[in-house]
Amino acid sequence: MSIYTLRHFNVPGRAEPCKAILDYTGAKWTLESPQWPQEKAKQPVGKLPVLVETNKDGTRFILSDSLAIEQYLVCKHNLCVPEQDRQMVARQAELRNQLNDLFQMTQLIVHVNEPTTRNSFIQLFMTLAKDVVTYQEKWLKENGSTGHYFGNKTTYVDLALIGTMCALRATLKDMPEMLEPFNKKNAPMMNNIIATMEKDAKLSKYVSNCKC
Repeated sequence: MSIYTLRHFNVPGRAEPCKAILDYTGAKWTLESPQWPQEKAKQPVGKLPVLVETNKDGTRFILSDSLAIEQYLVCKHNLCVPEQDRQMVARQAELRNQLNDLFQMTQLIVHVNEPTTRNSFIQLFMTLAKDVVTYQEKWLKENGSTGHYFGNKTTYVDLALIGTMCALRATLKDMPEMLEPFNKKNAPMMNNIIATMEKDAKLSKYVSNCKC
């Protein structure tokens, strides 16, 4: 069985879905928070997260980029939709990428201090959030409102959702109005998935550790 080290800052961020996946799959893993920016140059492309997998024979596999890490882990643990169903594979990527777009937009908001530019990003985020929620709620209704994105079992996007929402709540904690598109009234089926994930014993460690 492989042992994993996930390098990331010790705050909720883009690595949250990676953490959720590692916990859900029962992986043996630890979080390593490099000194920054002192250890920036030691990372494959100078950014986090980074996954280090140590195999039984001592060899290591190092992977950077949060989405690549997620996709590697979910495919390794059979949490993807069936590979032969190309349309569902594409839908899975679409839904996951929409969630990622939301998180990426929050990073623009929190790292820009110029008021006019910041307000423009906030408006763009709110528009995107409403559009994403509308689209994903429609898809979840078509799936039968099962508490999952695909069928009635946990797959990649379910875990990505709970991780992304943890990151969004932490990032936007001082701007709660920006989380309104994701409340139970506006996004009932997405919240149903989050509730399903929070009740899953495989995610108890992640839920209890999530600082959101």
